[in-house]
Amino acid sequence: MADATGAVACPLCGQALNLSGPVSRKDVCPGCGRDLRACHACRLHAPTAHNECREPRAEWQARRDRSNYCDFFELAPAPGADATAADPREAERQQKLNDLFRNF
Repeated sequence: MADATGAVACPLCGQALNLSGPVSRKDVCPGCGRDLRACHACRLHAPTAHNECREPRAEWQARRDRSNYCDFFELAPAPGADATAADPREAERQQKLNDLFRNF
């Protein structure tokens, strides 16, 4: 989902962004001038994963630094930001893991 509303920061340079809706293909960072809806700015981007993406259904993107039409895009947190603050589901997942392995 590309649903970043309110004040967020560029995941590449940390520049504050004021997005009023979903990140579009035309959005660029005012600080570094790079495309925001691109693999390199996505939370799911992982260079070591298959297709360089944690989403197995994502299509191959030849240019990771250029905007694209990926349906799974999620704006990554800014550098140094707490990952659990950026994704509230992450805290829940971590708690479930802790509960599962509590007795070991």
